Amino acid sequence: MQRPSLRTGGLLGAAALILAIGGAPLFVSGADHLDAPALGHTSSGSSVDLLSTHGDRDINDVYVFNNAAKTRTVFAMTTNPAVNVPTVDSMANFGTNVRYVINVDRTGDAVQDLAFVWRFGAAGASGQHYTVTRYSGANARSLAIGVQIGSGWTGGTGIGSATGNAKVFAGVRADPFFFDLLGFLGTVLHVGTAQLGGCAIVPPATAPDCDFFSPLNTNAMVLELPNASIGGTNIGVWGTTSYWSGSAWVKADQMGRPAINTVFNNKYVGGANTGTQKDLFNTTPPSQQNSSSLPFHGNIVGTLEGINGLLGLPCAGYDATTANAIANFLLPDMLTYKVGSKADGTVFNGRALSDDVIDAELAVTTNQCVTSDNADASLHTYLTSFPYLGVPH
Repeated sequence: MQRPSLRTGGLLGAAALILAIGGAPLFVSGADHLDAPALGHTSSGSSVDLLSTHGDRDINDVYVFNNAAKTRTVFAMTTNPAVNVPTVDSMANFGTNVRYVINVDRTGDAVQDLAFVWRFGAAGASGQHYTVTRYSGANARSLAIGVQIGSGWTGGTGIGSATGNAKVFAGVRADPFFFDLLGFLGTVLHVGTAQLGGCAIVPPATAPDCDFFSPLNTNAMVLELPNASIGGTNIGVWGTTSYWSGSAWVKADQMGRPAINTVFNNKYVGGANTGTQKDLFNTTPPSQQNSSSLPFHGNIVGTLEGINGLLGLPCAGYDATTANAIANFLLPDMLTYKVGSKADGTVFNGRALSDDVIDAELAVTTNQCVTSDNADASLHTYLTSFPYLGVPH
């Protein structure tokens, strides 16, 4: 399997095949890339173009992890997928009318007690000027009164100045996400001829590239704080975006754990309402997502019970009791993390950049029938110090 080149039309041509939203239920648009219709992409049949006209509002991934000494906590959020693809890079700036928010629940009620908000100015010779503002208590919900803790420019290193021993960053980075999209489609969805395990994880000079995301760039925001400044030990973390419509702030995207909306609000359980349910999930606060009046819990249960049969996989789905227990664990959709511990997204404790969350979620979703996409972090170069995400391609 040869990955299409960014220097040709190959990647864009492949996008019509692999970035399928409505036609495929599992992971085909990455962790959370292009996960819902309201983010501005249009579909044709079972496929969707790589271009998202509202990519500046589109969250790809959220991370929370420790520094090497475990004395500081790092929060990161990526947006606007594939900003170095030619048809996308002209729209690759952060939105000047968008609020980018990393939310932190410190009390276990799935309601934010802290919110860190990035805002961006117009693009210029030094990139975009940005500010980072901290909101706490009731203001973390209303975003009414906050304290600016950092600012900088997206050009150059992207690292700004900050107060309280914090560190802030915003700018273009290499997308840290990894996943064998083509092999997954061939094995699980029987689209194309590539197969999971068809290329070994060895140095890329001697083997084809299984990781579709390895050449892609994304916009990123990173915040590093001393553990003591967070004010809690067991926290929940999720990202949100909203945009100014001219008269009000409108909710756009939301993400905690990888791929919850992408995977479980799918056409097999949502039918004609799938797109509406995906948009609704992105605007429903985590504290309300498990409500019996909403479809999300039932969608997870229905997917876990029936997806193996629907996809023709040689394993039984989950029984109802187990499926309900997993749904109760996955909702509300937040990354849960014990501050000061080593993050490990494969066991649902935060999410580090190199954590193989796709293998973990494939195993959970398919009842151990598919346990790996055979991609790992070996084709990505992460930094050992702030801002941790690799330099852009």
